Amino acid sequence: MASAIIGEGIMIIASVIVAGALAGVVLNQVGVFESTVAQTTDAQQEKMLTKVKIVYASNSSSNVVDVWVKNTGKNPVTSTTNMDIFFGEIDQVTRYSYNENLGFSDNTWSFASGTAPTVWQVLNTTQIQIDESNLQKDVTYVVRVTTPNGIFDEYIFSLP
Repeated sequence: MASAIIGEGIMIIASVIVAGALAGVVLNQVGVFESTVAQTTDAQQEKMLTKVKIVYASNSSSNVVDVWVKNTGKNPVTSTTNMDIFFGEIDQVTRYSYNENLGFSDNTWSFASGTAPTVWQVLNTTQIQIDESNLQKDVTYVVRVTTPNGIFDEYIFSLP
């Protein structure tokens, strides 16, 4: 009878250890899941609160297009040099890369002030200059400005 009590005691202790280990694993996974959901929610909230509007676009010279873009969202835009600018004739659009020194290479864009704002504040308008050597009159162009989190606006225009 004493051996049965000792056997049952060992089984109870083993069951408590296994249950504790299982609870630890489950609680750890719940924490990982909660963290993932929180990060996804934050990213979705940032996207919902970000909005840009291209106000106007025209050429300031034979090889530069000026684009005025307003931050109409509820969040400031950060990492402004990581914005994607697409420009070209309709159905022939090309991605332009950021270059602080506008005029040194084709298919680049820069901020008109010469320096990128570190944070593009809400309700501020910024001027972007696109370097394009093949601008033509009476051709319909499209420009698309895309923020680092994927929010974009397009503007269609023709050069006078």
